Amino acid sequence: TKTDVFLYDGSLEIPLDSQVCTMEVARFTISKTIEELSLEWKTMNPVIMGKGLRMPQFEIVKIAASDCQESFQIGNYSCLVAEFHLSRSVGFHLVQSYLPTILIVVISWVSFWMDVDSVPGRTTLGVTTLLAVSSQSSGIQSGLPQVSYVKAIDVWMGTCTAFVFCALLEFTFVNYMWRKQPQADEKKKNKKSPEAVNGKALAQSSEGSESAVAVTVCHCKSS
Repeated sequence: TKTDVFLYDGSLEIPLDSQVCTMEVARFTISKTIEELSLEWKTMNPVIMGKGLRMPQFEIVKIAASDCQESFQIGNYSCLVAEFHLSRSVGFHLVQSYLPTILIVVISWVSFWMDVDSVPGRTTLGVTTLLAVSSQSSGIQSGLPQVSYVKAIDVWMGTCTAFVFCALLEFTFVNYMWRKQPQADEKKKNKKSPEAVNGKALAQSSEGSESAVAVTVCHCKSS
């Protein structure tokens, strides 16, 4: 008797994926080919799961039983195949992955309501949340299959990291523009146009000449 178990774990939708675990049962005897021995499942309930049997990260959706044949040089042999369709439980990742990262992103947005001149507080908040997202991502990846392609949880963590990083960049840009604004206002106050200065000087000189002429006229009438 030979029993082979195959588990497919190459889904891009981890942790929102579904897996198929295949179990193959066959009996290899030199004189028992398919013409002499044929294996068949029972008609009613071919595969029965034990009571209380559960998996920590998966739920069994259905069990599909079918027949198969194995071909060798000496003949064909009968075999049985049972496919266990599994669905990954989201509850664990909802509590350990999604909710903490959502809270970290929301906390990083608190810096939007802080004063612009509060540089130490906003910098500390931005850097702390960015490190928290990175640490959370490392902890999640340690419990998942080490594969080379991008998974759904990778996209989620990358998006959360991008939100936190953009919040830090927003503070940097706003702080730069806020420090640049007083310098621009000071330059506008100190900068005066030459036409305005000349016009003011001409007005003062005209007023002085009119007063001088008026004094002279009054002096002539008195004599």
